[in-house]
Amino acid sequence: MESSDTENKDRLFVTALARGLAVLAAFRSGEPQLSNQDLASRTSLPKSTVSRLTYTLTQLGYLDQDASTGRYQLGLAVLELSAATLASFDARRLIAPRMQQFAETHGVSVSLAIREGLDMMYLETVRSRARVTVQLSVGSRVPLATTAIGRAYLAAMPVAERNTLMPALAVQYGDHWPAIAASVEQALGDYARQQFCCSFGEFQPEVFAVAVPVPPLAPGQPWMSLNASGPAFLFTEQAMREQIAPPLLALVNSLSTRAG
Repeated sequence: MESSDTENKDRLFVTALARGLAVLAAFRSGEPQLSNQDLASRTSLPKSTVSRLTYTLTQLGYLDQDASTGRYQLGLAVLELSAATLASFDARRLIAPRMQQFAETHGVSVSLAIREGLDMMYLETVRSRARVTVQLSVGSRVPLATTAIGRAYLAAMPVAERNTLMPALAVQYGDHWPAIAASVEQALGDYARQQFCCSFGEFQPEVFAVAVPVPPLAPGQPWMSLNASGPAFLFTEQAMREQIAPPLLALVNSLSTRAG
């Protein structure tokens, strides 16, 4: 309903384009192929509309169709756009060496992400060579509400802007939202007290993580989040809070000082 209101009020809004982008945004890391029915369910668009959109996007190279299954995956045109976008972030070049040093020192995975809708998209991720660490790659998308990296971003948002996201998150999680909303509120309280956010097994049962928001490091750059994560069999909640979070916060503070 909200999107329809937007379309009616804004004569410049191109509905077909918005729907096509919604189809592309429905793909997730770890789910390389989706059917028209899958896409219709995720976008809340009629299946007939989705069929026309996937045909058009396939013709333009933004989707590829598996001839044997009829299912779709992102095409090379999307990868080219992603590569151009990721290459534009000078922050990655500034932060990546520090991230690698942190990962090696503390035996964790370290990831930098920006918000994409109701997800966080990884711009950079590095892993320690010393221990088994979390396996996520550049371009991976993880949820805002149940991950430390997403909660840190939410915590840094202006309250009014954050509140505009809550109805969409409620729709996304349905009956699970009350419990998730309570955990988000707890995360916001944690951030107010200690300047970092946590997720202990809520996104992936075997993963513990802490994260800190990263303010723009240069004019025109967005807010980001930086997290450190490790397997639950190697790290306790106390260790993440007391041994990993403080140096991670110090790393972000040093970046902000250097950028300033």
